[in-house]
Amino acid sequence: MIDTAFIETLFVVFSGLVFGSFVTLASYRLPRDEDIVFRGSHCRACNATLGFKDMWPVVSWLVSKGRCRHCGTKVSSRYPLIEMVTAAAFLVLYMRYGLTLQTVALALFAVALLVMIVADLEHYIIPDQIHLFLLPLGLYYHFHAGTPFEEPLFGFLGGMALGLGLHYGYRFLRRKEGLGFGDVKFLAIAGLWAGITALPPFLFLAGLFGVAPGL
Repeated sequence: MIDTAFIETLFVVFSGLVFGSFVTLASYRLPRDEDIVFRGSHCRACNATLGFKDMWPVVSWLVSKGRCRHCGTKVSSRYPLIEMVTAAAFLVLYMRYGLTLQTVALALFAVALLVMIVADLEHYIIPDQIHLFLLPLGLYYHFHAGTPFEEPLFGFLGGMALGLGLHYGYRFLRRKEGLGFGDVKFLAIAGLWAGITALPPFLFLAGLFGVAPGL
């Protein structure tokens, strides 16, 4: 008899891989203002529509040896890497919280965050669609967790105030833009998710991680 936990783990990992494919698609298309819902997946080189054989996360890339099955053009390793990272995030959340609504909300948060990270690293832009998705999801998460309403509210306002202060303060002092409005929106959403209590340590850790690569 197959263990239920084993089945659940396979389901979680596979779901992570599938959502990882969405991360690769969204992080590529959103910064280019391309449709992510109705336009089918296709090869960027030959424009061939990708079929069932091409759509298996990680597996299709390995079987085709990292090349388009239609034209032979090399396919970036970003696709399987992002898919595996997403699956790992799903697995960690499942191991921590089990198969619960909290896990689902945090898994969707991880998907949105990965889209944001990849888009920012590759295009230096945080798509507004991600912020719009994370806002109601964050409200739902706090409602489900029973968080006092002032925590996410004041966190949101605190993050926004800090972002606007840095944006206009830097412009006033240096006569040029330092912090973009995408970062202002990110700080507001980060404040909503973290809450006002956790916002200061979040900003401190974010600052450390931001400075570390330059040291």
